Amino acid sequence: MTDTARRVFIVEDEIMVAFEMVDLVEDLGFEIVGPSIHLDDAKAIAKEQEIDIAFLDVNLGSGKTSRPVAKALRERGIPFVFITAYDRDQIDFLEPGDVVLKKPLSGDTLARTLADADLNKARSD
Repeated sequence: MTDTARRVFIVEDEIMVAFEMVDLVEDLGFEIVGPSIHLDDAKAIAKEQEIDIAFLDVNLGSGKTSRPVAKALRERGIPFVFITAYDRDQIDFLEPGDVVLKKPLSGDTLARTLADADLNKARSD
């Protein structure tokens, strides 16, 4: 693990949930990218910003999903986790290997997910 804080991108359309996640992730020692609450902003950040891992709310309201954001991250090789209140089988755009966490997320779940991502990153470095 490096001394540089890992950058975590959060996409969540519910602003209170987004800020709760920001607080939890920052308390774990990670740097936040975003949070993005709108799809267009999230797509731009996903294409341009330095990101180590992302948490993507599946439903971004008004019929929009985080699918385009996931596509941009996937093209850059950036790992991401979908977060949702839906069951996995209710999401029609998942690809094999996509990770889905059920809302509400606990601090323990976030910490475990980020630790797993760090371990996987360390193995690939």
